[in-house]
Amino acid sequence: MASSLAKTKRRIASIQGTEKITKAMGLTATVKTKKFLALHEQSIAYTQEFLALMSAVFSHDHSSDVSHYAKMNEGDLPILYLVISSNMGLCGAYNNNLFRYLDHEIGPNDIVAPLGNKAIHRFSRDPRYASRTDSRYEYVGLNTDMEVLHGLCLQLKDDFNAKKYKAIRVIYTHYVNSITFEPMTFQLLPVQIPPKKWTHEEYAPPLFDDRPREMIHHLLPSYLTSLFYDLLVESELSEQASRRTAMDNANDNADELLDKLTIEYNKARQNSITQEITEVVSGANAN
Repeated sequence: MASSLAKTKRRIASIQGTEKITKAMGLTATVKTKKFLALHEQSIAYTQEFLALMSAVFSHDHSSDVSHYAKMNEGDLPILYLVISSNMGLCGAYNNNLFRYLDHEIGPNDIVAPLGNKAIHRFSRDPRYASRTDSRYEYVGLNTDMEVLHGLCLQLKDDFNAKKYKAIRVIYTHYVNSITFEPMTFQLLPVQIPPKKWTHEEYAPPLFDDRPREMIHHLLPSYLTSLFYDLLVESELSEQASRRTAMDNANDNADELLDKLTIEYNKARQNSITQEITEVVSGANAN
């Protein structure tokens, strides 16, 4: 009986210690979620303005042929998938949902480029991806300098121009709300920009210093950098929100288990006390 009480007491102490850690991680994730939510709102506002500008430029490109940035490369070419995962664990099903979504999206000859430690480890161990993993972008993250990120987008643009890939897409986690996150695909190249007309197009058409086709070539790397950075921020936001939810669930489970163990401990302790009293009374009656 005494050993059972000691064992239950050790389990209670162990769970209480673990709960302190999960609560601290939950509070940290909450603070980071608020930080990245504010950053996402800022970056998406900038990206939307850039999108409106690029939409106007594409709409006024009256060249005889459509810009090759607006159509897929022809031929039997692979699609490059940039996969943004987390660097750390303990974020629920965040990475598993992302990888499961990728398995349904990717073709048999497509290339994957992991961004994040979890994606790097997953693709290095999975024989399906070992021979078609591009590791040139493993260093990319939110801490990456913007000039380096801009250079990455230039490299992606050059690879697309060289017809190395049919298309270049990013698989990331879309932030819906604080408890809902969805893996999604965003196509960087060819661009998917809806045409936009100015309010008074017939009376006052916009004036361009250069031809719209030339402006497309000049602005595209900065546009891709803005988009890619926003996808990185949104993925980080989804990761922190997912981690906060996972820690909240862990705390709830710990509280529930502590309640059960406390009741179990009290019952065992009461039985032990009752047994001791019974033995004392029986001994007194025997005398």
